[in-house]
Amino acid sequence: MNFIADFGNSYLKIAKEHNGKLCKITRFKSNDIESLKKWLRGVCGHQKFKLFYTSVLDDNFTRKIISNINKHLSSIEQFKSSKSILSVTCAYGQPSKLGSDRWAQIVAANKIFRKDCMIISCGSAISVDCVTSNGSHKGGLIFSGAGSYINCFSDIHNLKNFKLTKIKTRDLLQNNTRQQISKGYKIMISSAINEIYASFTKVAKGSPKVIISGGYAKELALDLKYRTYVEPYFVLKSLAFLQDKI
Repeated sequence: MNFIADFGNSYLKIAKEHNGKLCKITRFKSNDIESLKKWLRGVCGHQKFKLFYTSVLDDNFTRKIISNINKHLSSIEQFKSSKSILSVTCAYGQPSKLGSDRWAQIVAANKIFRKDCMIISCGSAISVDCVTSNGSHKGGLIFSGAGSYINCFSDIHNLKNFKLTKIKTRDLLQNNTRQQISKGYKIMISSAINEIYASFTKVAKGSPKVIISGGYAKELALDLKYRTYVEPYFVLKSLAFLQDKI
């Protein structure tokens, strides 16, 4: 039994892993290391486990997290971005600049689905990456995440503490301000993703597999024009898949 973890800008996500399958998937605010420690004490007891993780946090904060949970771990291995791994090549001139969570998903998607893939990751930002069936990462785009989008309205008195709402109708035009903002964000992001998809299909072999991960994944998938594979914890699943293969 091992632990798989994804240390992100908003959340620390962790799960137990056994034979490639995850259980007890849990997340904590990125600054809530104490709750992570308490959870590990409850899960580990007196045993120690291996940790395989990825982090987009700065090195000092990542080391702080590891030092706080180190007594529960028998070994620690970090997955980092690289120029090439498992016959998948990174489009970045400086691969270390690509978030390792995105790289894990790119590589795993290529190996799991064995076809052209478009990976949409909904976190603090929304990133889109395209990788061909032969393992060539074509690059991608990054958009504002839901939280950053909401902050655009923080100076408007009647919209303070606004949160995106679920839109129950597929109608484009909405009849109240909060729904208009929520629908506007969905249309803005989904329209851009649909354009990326259309562009990628011109070089792809058939219809690309579309994978959406993160907390906004299910909501965003509703406005896309093609079938999608929605997996909120695809980063963790990617790491579980990759840990014994690299």
